[in-house]
Amino acid sequence: MQRFMHVQIRKIEIDKWCEGCRIEQDPDRPYVVEWIRKNARLFRSAWETSQCRSCRNWVECGHQALQNCMNYSPDE
Repeated sequence: MQRFMHVQIRKIEIDKWCEGCRIEQDPDRPYVVEWIRKNARLFRSAWETSQCRSCRNWVECGHQALQNCMNYSPDE
């Protein structure tokens, strides 16, 4: 669960930054609340089926929640 929370927060930060660049200002808390409402369930599903869950490199690219990752390196 701790990994998931970490990567979900990272994903929200990245998406928030991209939106801020698009609108040329900080979208602030309302954007985060809306992201959670619209995307949290889908992101959780993607995470559950991704290789990132059991990868030792999850901090670097876990926010992508890829099913098959070129950089996958299993935890030992």
